[in-house]
Amino acid sequence: MSNKTGTAGADTSSQQPASSTGNQVPKFSIERLRQNCLELFGVTSSTYDGAVHKLEGEFTVEQMKSHIKKWQGATVCPAKKEVK
Repeated sequence: MSNKTGTAGADTSSQQPASSTGNQVPKFSIERLRQNCLELFGVTSSTYDGAVHKLEGEFTVEQMKSHIKKWQGATVCPAKKEVK
């Protein structure tokens, strides 16, 4: 029997328990989110690895999705002005 939910294969064993208000969103480790990065975020594992480089902690799917979109839109390095 599997511990996966119906939404993109999220493992319930790493979910945080719901609060008494019932509106807490589960957080997952970076490694756990990587296992389903193509389905969850539409990016390959290499793109995911670049986006999460130096990140630590646990994130909701929406937090990570937002972080990846921001990372994809970032400028790698500013264009150099030609000096004459």
